[in-house]
Amino acid sequence: MARDQELADQVADDYTKADLSPRERLMAEFAVKITRAPDACSSADVERLSGEGFSDEDILSLVEIVAYQNMSTRIMESLSTIA
Repeated sequence: MARDQELADQVADDYTKADLSPRERLMAEFAVKITRAPDACSSADVERLSGEGFSDEDILSLVEIVAYQNMSTRIMESLSTIA
């Protein structure tokens, strides 16, 4: 449990400095790309993820989770300016 919390703290602080496996780092980089430039995502990204063992379902789940988190954050930030 302590290892998981330590890793979670590292990722939250700066995932690029966290002790991630190559697979985890690729997933984090893709999540950032979805967030910052979704229109820049391409079949090459999917191929890289597939090459690291991600299934089509895994990739779809990753996109859905990141998109949902981004949407939720934007809604909360928008509403916080009203209250």
